[in-house]
Order: sequence, then structure tokens, then C-alpha cells
Amino acid sequence: MSTTAQALLPDLTDPASFQDAVPFGAFDYMRSQPGFYWQAASIGVANGGFWAVTRFQDILDIEARPDLFSSVPGAAWPGTNLPADPQLNPTADLLMHMDPPRHSSMRRVAAKAFGPRVVKNFDPWVREIVVETLDHIGTLTSFDYITEVARVVPALVIAQIQGVPREHRQWIVDRTIDAFAAQGTGDLAQTAEAIEKVVAYYREELVPLKLREPQDDMTTVIAHAIERGDVTIGEGYSFLNLLQGAGFETTHTLIGQSMRMLLEDPEVAEKTVRGIDELGPDKVVDEFLRIITPAMFMSRTATADTVVGGQEVRKNDLLNLYFIAANRDETVFDRPDEFDPWRTETASLTFGSGAHRCIGNALAKLELRILFEEMSKRGFSLRLDGEPQRGWSVFINQIQSLPVARA
Repeated sequence: MSTTAQALLPDLTDPASFQDAVPFGAFDYMRSQPGFYWQAASIGVANGGFWAVTRFQDILDIEARPDLFSSVPGAAWPGTNLPADPQLNPTADLLMHMDPPRHSSMRRVAAKAFGPRVVKNFDPWVREIVVETLDHIGTLTSFDYITEVARVVPALVIAQIQGVPREHRQWIVDRTIDAFAAQGTGDLAQTAEAIEKVVAYYREELVPLKLREPQDDMTTVIAHAIERGDVTIGEGYSFLNLLQGAGFETTHTLIGQSMRMLLEDPEVAEKTVRGIDELGPDKVVDEFLRIITPAMFMSRTATADTVVGGQEVRKNDLLNLYFIAANRDETVFDRPDEFDPWRTETASLTFGSGAHRCIGNALAKLELRILFEEMSKRGFSLRLDGEPQRGWSVFINQIQSLPVARA
């Protein structure tokens, strides 16, 4: 790559590079070049930076080899290059920071209460949450869609899955937002403090409650798994914390960004309505997931010197797998930048692949599908009522504010 071309590419470590929009043009250029793009970084790395992996097949190959590309040192930069000693690493028991076989046993426990077949049965009570939310905004003439819908629905859904009492739900969502903000700084002490507040709630209040009064929720499943010795206390509490954070943040982004696309682009709006009518909502939701890609990347660390995707990689090199770029890989998707629910290429990397494919993917789809269905029933029509505001993140394709009014 020429020095001039490299100088024009954005700094992937700087949230300002994502403030106005995702730099898809830069990702297209990186994807067209041999090997991977090297991004210098001062934190979260062992070797002075990370490789930006932007091609679909390269990501599949890396995620298929957890022995060679590990999640243990951290799964999302800058929360990477973490110490191996669990006493020094507040995220050591996080499912995202495990490799098989440890990862496999923990995931099996979670899947019993969170697999696609189980999630299908969530429809009635998820629909109740959506209906309650829409009934509320139906009384408003103008409002922030992120505050009133995109944050409310996934927060209440995850709290219900965990069995969090209603009076505690806002508190735990606020703590989750704190933990995401801390992780984004790479500050281990601040991250540990934010996580510990939530874990203390599980340890001192929620898990004891579920052991006394078992219910049909994830915390009851985890509490009994801890009692049986299927998982450790640290693993169980960390999973509940991960479920709260990942289930809230990614779905909140999906709901918010999909509405922004609908309101800003009449062609997307027309294709959404027609697609739901002709194909059903699932295909439309899948296309929103591909084109939005809420979690823009995940990270892996090389455990040995190797070559992948034509790139020589050193031991301890960090690789950031840019799902958001690979989901627009022109060798995989026809007209990749176009919103097209009718496309035949349906396999995206929005939820990753391999052992770490997101366990909550069926739930995210369910929430958006029900939201579309219930808004359609009401003939709910909105218009922009101000300038949308993106988040300040290199990791999540965030939208922080979406002012709307009834059309």
C-alpha cells in the first residue's frame, strides 16, 4: 500500500472515524488489497497494533481455528491483551473470553434456556412488551425513538429473560451502559468496578431469590447449574452480565438503526413494506441485520506465528474481525451496499461464526420482527423531527438519538 493511500485511511482506533458514518469506502479499499491492513494502536495490543480483517472468507477461516486464534486474551479491542492470571483479569470468566473446551461446556448450559426452539416460545410475552411500548408512544406527538423504543424493548426483554424484578430493571440497564462505556476506554480498573456492581447484585440478591423461588428464567437455570457444579460461580455470574450487556446493546442498535434507515431512505421503506408482504418479516429482518451489523468487529489473538488470508501473522498479534466490512464483501454479496430482502445470499457474519456465533441471534430477530408486525397493525407512521446522532464508538454501530414525530 502506498504511503499516500494509507494516509487517507481513517484511524480505526479513533471513535471520530465512525462519528459521521461507518467508513465503508475505507473498508472496501482494505478488502481490495493483499493481506490485511495494519492499524497502529497504543492500548490493548502486544505488538504495537492490530490487523484489520475485512474479507468474509478470511473471517470464517480465523473463527474456525480457536486453537490458533484465541478469544482468551480478550474478544473486543481495546479490552484485549489481557493478563492470563484470572486474579488480574476481571473478564476471565466471560463466555466471550473462553476457547473450547471450556467455552463449549458453558455454552451448553446457556443453550438449554436460550436456543432457537426455546426463543420461539418467547413470542407472547415479548409481544406484550412491544405492545406496551407502542401504546405509550402512541400518546406522544414527538419523541426520541432511541429513548422511548430502541432502549426500552431490549432492556425489558433481557430483564424478563433473567427474571429481574421490575423495580430493579432500570438500575441494571444503567449499570450495563456504564460497563460498556468503561470497556471502551480500555481501563481495566474502571471496567472491573462497573462489572462488579452488577455481579454483586446477582450474587447478593437475584441468585439467592431464584434458589428460594425457582422460576422459568435464565437466572434460575444458571443458579442451579452453579449448585450442581456444571459451571463455576464466576462463570455463571459473568454469563448473566454478558447476557444483559450484549442482549441490550446490539438489539438496541438494530432497532434504532433500522428505523433510521426507514425514515431517511424512501427506497428502504418501500422495500421493507413490500418485503414483509411478499416474503414475511424474517427475510427483511435478516437484511437489516446484514446491512447494519450492530457489533462491528470482534477480536482474536494469534497463539503462534502463522499465515492466514495471505498475511504473515506473528504470535500475540491481534486481529480485529470486521464483520461490518465482510457483510459487504462484493465476492459474497451481489450489490452489497444495497438493501435487498430478496437477495439469495443469506449467510451473514452479523452474529459471527463458529464456536462463538452469538447465542442471542434468534432473540434479536424475534424482537425486531414483532416490532415490525405490531407497528404495521397500528398503521404506525413516523417522520424525522431533527438530526439523528450517532454514538461515540469504534465497536458498536451506535445510534444515540433519533428525534421523530407522528406523520
